[in-house]
Amino acid sequence: MKPLKIAAAIDTPEVSFDPATNIFAISGISHPENAKEFYEKILDWLDELYEEIRGKAGQKITVDLSFKYINSSSYMYLREVMKKVANIEKNGVQVEVLWKYHEDDEDLLNEGMVLFELPDIGLEYRCIPYN
Repeated sequence: MKPLKIAAAIDTPEVSFDPATNIFAISGISHPENAKEFYEKILDWLDELYEEIRGKAGQKITVDLSFKYINSSSYMYLREVMKKVANIEKNGVQVEVLWKYHEDDEDLLNEGMVLFELPDIGLEYRCIPYN
């Protein structure tokens, strides 16, 4: 399976999903003009990943999310991304989620905490402040 690489732009985050290392990272600012178009690439890639690793016990993936800003439409699609990750976990893959936020940004911290505790996601996560 090929990695998914999307370079950061003024209004979109950098995406680096590497199946060789099993590290899936999204970082930066997310307020694209068309959130659906941007995040559908990620959702489609996760569907392929699911088919590839389904039933392969002992796999571990790390989801590394480090947003400087995320708007409401991006957050809605990030929720869909995390639902797919939760589904991967339900099929025997160990998932580590890191939510990185600026230490002064309590709103972003809270958005991460709410996201991972939603009933349809319910992933274990660690919040990591940076400055």
